[in-house]
Amino acid sequence: MSVAGAATLSAMLWSPLNAARAEEATIRIGVIGPFTGKSSTDMGESLRGGARVFQSDLNQIGGVLGRKIELIERDDQAKPEVGVAMAKELIEKEKVVAVVGFANTGVALPAAKVFQEAHIPLIISVATGAAITRQFMPPAVPDSYIFRLAASDNLQPVAMLNDAIDKRKLTQIAILHDDSPYGQFGKDSLVAEMQKRKMTPVSIGSFKVGDQDMTTQVMHAKQSGAQIIMLYCLSTEAAMVANSMSKAKVSLPLAGSWTLSQRSFAEMASTNVDGARMPVTFIENDSSRSSSFSLSYLRLNNVKHIPSAVSAAQTYDALRILSLAIMQANSTEPDKIRDALEDMKYEATSTVISRYKKPFSKNDHEAIAQNMVFTGEIRKGRVSFAYREDANSSLMVRTK
Repeated sequence: MSVAGAATLSAMLWSPLNAARAEEATIRIGVIGPFTGKSSTDMGESLRGGARVFQSDLNQIGGVLGRKIELIERDDQAKPEVGVAMAKELIEKEKVVAVVGFANTGVALPAAKVFQEAHIPLIISVATGAAITRQFMPPAVPDSYIFRLAASDNLQPVAMLNDAIDKRKLTQIAILHDDSPYGQFGKDSLVAEMQKRKMTPVSIGSFKVGDQDMTTQVMHAKQSGAQIIMLYCLSTEAAMVANSMSKAKVSLPLAGSWTLSQRSFAEMASTNVDGARMPVTFIENDSSRSSSFSLSYLRLNNVKHIPSAVSAAQTYDALRILSLAIMQANSTEPDKIRDALEDMKYEATSTVISRYKKPFSKNDHEAIAQNMVFTGEIRKGRVSFAYREDANSSLMVRTK
């Protein structure tokens, strides 16, 4: 965070009126994700790491309402039953005022119900399944406590198809997906978006989480006349698809959901992933603002790289917006925090991905809009902008 940004936020969050509260207890915010769990630790570690950068930044300027932020971390292990148990523990035992996190759609779906029923605000910062937030929106429920700052699966397929069809003129599309809720929902969203264009995939194939050889699925895609293979799966299995393509000598462009931006995808498939594309909200070191965040992340978490830069940045921004909502509410009461999130008076400027003005509303709990999603491409093992114009526009203030 820049010095100017810190000074601005400090003036907003710290004042003589709040100084009297300095000795009060910390404000407890839950952070939950797959810190352990096969195929998901990149997301979980980065989610937690981004949260710690936020905590350090905010507490250096006095916290919010004159009180320091305390992060209560819980590992959901990428397991739905553990996620539900940890959600209950955060609410009932730890008495958190709000929660940020969740990386897996299959975990977030049941766990979100726990927060909704307890009336505790939850901002999902990584999991993208569209159904997670949709299940609690009016008219299904009058007041939703479930928000998201991540590119949902309503947005990613649009970005993927815009790039493949409109820009690269690749119309014969094969879809491969894993059998997790994330992969299933993502495949359905991709097919639905193609149907809007009066198109259908030339083939659809699936595989199990943990599979290592997708040669059969890859060959079927090629034999079906595919011009490009699109993936909806976690990064580990995506790497296995790339390796299978190399093994089978299938030289087709590869694209996928945002999970292809994770470092493990490039590390596990090496040169087999060069040219792979994915929709992202953040690219590491693309500007002075993101470089500052990246350096803080590496220093505070004592690591040499960010496993999932998108996960880290989205979590940081989610917590920044949450802190402003607490400031606006002048309270840690969950109902008042939720009301503030739905009608933000402050513009969130000391953020990493974008500057947010009115990120949420009563009928829209998605902070990321279509124009905030752009295409990344792996070059020499690193995610870069596929189009230089996106690098320039990413530095602009973007609002919904």
